Amino acid sequence: MSLRLSITIILFSGLFTIYSCAFFNEDVLSDSPKALLEEGIKAAKLDQPSRALKLFQQVVEDFPDSNERKTAMLLVARSHYKFEDYEEAKFHFQKFIDLYPAHKNIDRAFFFKAMTDYQRIDIALRDQTATKDARDGFQQFINQFPKSQYLKQAKQKLNECRFELSKNIFAIGKFYYRTGAYHSAISRFTNLLTDHPKQKFFEEAAFLLAESHYHEQSFKEALSLYKEFAKKYPRSRFAPEIKKRLRTLK
Repeated sequence: MSLRLSITIILFSGLFTIYSCAFFNEDVLSDSPKALLEEGIKAAKLDQPSRALKLFQQVVEDFPDSNERKTAMLLVARSHYKFEDYEEAKFHFQKFIDLYPAHKNIDRAFFFKAMTDYQRIDIALRDQTATKDARDGFQQFINQFPKSQYLKQAKQKLNECRFELSKNIFAIGKFYYRTGAYHSAISRFTNLLTDHPKQKFFEEAAFLLAESHYHEQSFKEALSLYKEFAKKYPRSRFAPEIKKRLRTLK
């Protein structure tokens, strides 16, 4: 047998084996959503996320009436989450929630939907839409699923979201104060101190609120705020400045 013929036979045999296996797997799996789902889960465990996602999507698309479709939809969402494709993941979590509101894992869908927004939280002074959406999502989750295994995490994340929103308002208020836009600073600091849970930087915010009124020459309001500050924070680092202002305004 010539060398060329031997190589041709080997190549043909290899290609035949590949196509036969592919045909066999597709033929078996295409009629079995359960097998597809199990294969996808196996791929995920073997750290083959792209293959796993493809298999989960096939279950969703090819077997709309199967019981496996519900699990596959949730796994599609989780796969996008793992890929850090948070917008797409949020879409699929919401779709699962809309279609299967009574599913045993519905709490998981709500929690990770909120997490998709949490993962997109930006730094202070930038758009905080994702932070607000995450806050609202975690609050909704806590209200609806008080016995969920994710409850503790949701409460922690909710507090983090509230901190980020407070920090954002504080940063904007300080920016307005530094640039002499005291009226806008007053609006931000007042909103922060009245409508948000107490944070460690509230002391400085209260001082800057009083100072903003002082610079706006609304001395009566400033005096009231300085007195309130002195009672509330007697050992504050701003105490010396507060005493000077109080002597000036008497």
